[in-house]
Amino acid sequence: MRFKLVLSVKSESFGNVLPVSYQYELSAAVYRRIRENLDSYLNWLSSNGFAPVDDYRNRLFSFSNLYIPRIRVEDDRLHILVKRVQMWFSFLPGRGTREFVNQLFSGASFVLGDRRSRVELSVEEIVECPAPEFDEKTEYLALSPIVFMVARTNRSMEYVGPDYPGYADCFYRSIVGKYERIFGHPYEGPDSFSWTLLTPPKRKGIFMMRFTPEESKVIGYMYKFSVSMDPILHRIMYETGIGEKTNLGFGCVEILRQETLQDEK
Repeated sequence: MRFKLVLSVKSESFGNVLPVSYQYELSAAVYRRIRENLDSYLNWLSSNGFAPVDDYRNRLFSFSNLYIPRIRVEDDRLHILVKRVQMWFSFLPGRGTREFVNQLFSGASFVLGDRRSRVELSVEEIVECPAPEFDEKTEYLALSPIVFMVARTNRSMEYVGPDYPGYADCFYRSIVGKYERIFGHPYEGPDSFSWTLLTPPKRKGIFMMRFTPEESKVIGYMYKFSVSMDPILHRIMYETGIGEKTNLGFGCVEILRQETLQDEK
């Protein structure tokens, strides 16, 4: 299930300026809400047949970046020039999810930012999005940077983009690996898979825990793409994200267009 959150910008609290790299702060705000409603989160997992754990290892949801219609960027600061912004949440389980989301976000407020600038956002509206019917071939748009990492010969890790020769294989292994973690057994469905880049990728470098000793940088890519695979794998990717670090809000995607067989049109 997918939900759109309409967020009111409370500029009177701290202003309207965010760091350009706000991904870590956004994910921290999401998990803070979960920790504050931990019993509801564990009950939601259990009622859908998943082990009630509190470390979020099931990765049963994903969330997008903020959609801000008008901005001004100055150095590493992002000025919000509108009174409302939006973001999207998707959840793989369906039982009790609407009630869980309302409890998690209804009337909630988030303060995002770092030591230099902060913004308060208040949840004004929660909108349930129509559930798609997943076909074999679908076109997608990245709503947050898609991140993949591969091992170098010296066993260190490097971030790779769509120009990496094994990128499509990274995509497939990410999805079937998530299937196995979610359902507890290897994927045994149709193995036909193809991946096609539709637009030039935009490289995004996102700082995590900026201005702290733990500061790091994550490299992801924004682009449109087409993928053909088993519809159940489409659903997993759509609801829980694709690639590395989906628990931090990376790899959230939206459907652009689907193709159906001629006799189904």
